[in-house]
Amino acid sequence: MSLVRYLLIAGAAAATCYSFVLARASWLFQQDNATSVPAAVRLVPYNSSYLSRLASWRADERVALLHRAIELNPFDFQSLIQLGIDSEFQRHDDAQAERYYLSAFDVNKMFLPKWTLTNFYFRHERRAEFLHWATATLAITPYSPEPVFTQMWLLSAKPAEIARAIPDRPRILLPYAWFLSNSRQYDAIPPVVSRLVAAVGKGDPHAWGRDDLLPQIEDRLMAEGERGPALEIWASMVKAGWLHEAIPSNAHAVTNGQFRTPFFRHGFDWMPANVDGARIEQSPVEGLVRVQLSGDEPERCTLLQQYIPLQAGREYTLSWQAESRLIDMPSGLSWKLTPVAQREQASLSSGDLSAAERQDWRFRAPLHASLYLLSLEYGRPLGHLRARGTVTLRSVWSTEQ
Repeated sequence: MSLVRYLLIAGAAAATCYSFVLARASWLFQQDNATSVPAAVRLVPYNSSYLSRLASWRADERVALLHRAIELNPFDFQSLIQLGIDSEFQRHDDAQAERYYLSAFDVNKMFLPKWTLTNFYFRHERRAEFLHWATATLAITPYSPEPVFTQMWLLSAKPAEIARAIPDRPRILLPYAWFLSNSRQYDAIPPVVSRLVAAVGKGDPHAWGRDDLLPQIEDRLMAEGERGPALEIWASMVKAGWLHEAIPSNAHAVTNGQFRTPFFRHGFDWMPANVDGARIEQSPVEGLVRVQLSGDEPERCTLLQQYIPLQAGREYTLSWQAESRLIDMPSGLSWKLTPVAQREQASLSSGDLSAAERQDWRFRAPLHASLYLLSLEYGRPLGHLRARGTVTLRSVWSTEQ
């Protein structure tokens, strides 16, 4: 019994010493300098991570140390990548570098080997292999995908080819739509948004850009007069149930003209302005918009606006129902139609908004445009004080003649 006891004590002491050695080696390794890493390797010479790091400090022994690390741990993909980098940039042996990179992927299917291969094929302009590994990288990356998108467009610049390489992954499709918007590749955005809403399915659209990135993309397209892409994106969101609006057309250009749906404030819906001295309130239950003017509003200002698609040169009628409770008349309120992205084109204006309960304004859409901004404007009539009181809009609609 005494011998067993002594053996147990000796074993415990040895384990304690060994634990101390491991702890000391770990501490030295974490210091990560030219003296601490070699000291860690001397204490624990069979740790592949230590040997791999030591290779960074000893250039003349680099390859041998990396090979030794891989012998100790065949799954050491980082050492395989380092051997690939050494072959590619120091020895200029691209074929050997490719074999090392592929071997790293064989033992580890995660992000780093895929991203390494993506960069390798990008540097060597091997488009087919690059796109294959770019897709694999995007399918798994936990990081921003924008560097991959940039490489894709630098190497290919073919929207359809690149789109095929983008995986149906919402966290990739949404930033890709944003990337295309920033790159002014407007025609390529609608198919990406269509894939996004399909990939999200019954998921929460708020979490996938409906209330932030996609409206910003829509607003950018509108400001640029990009009617086609803007309408396609709007239609994708409406059909997916992300928006409870209509899809505007030449024949029915005004969206949410009954005011029954809360304003989306972007795209083809109404956008109330923030004007000192004026308050614009919507009541979806009653189906109306109240414009309250305090008398301190600017002499000229925009109160409400919406982008509408029209066919240039065609005749239209804009109709509305309004009730005025202003202290003075005329109200100074009128509709204004402005061609988007056609600065040399003059705007059109209707008569006074509240001259009658229902009014019609017939006009011809200005030429050389397909997207227009319809806005409710206030301008103080000559010889009158600034308006005070309330104007209630109950409906606005357009018809094509």
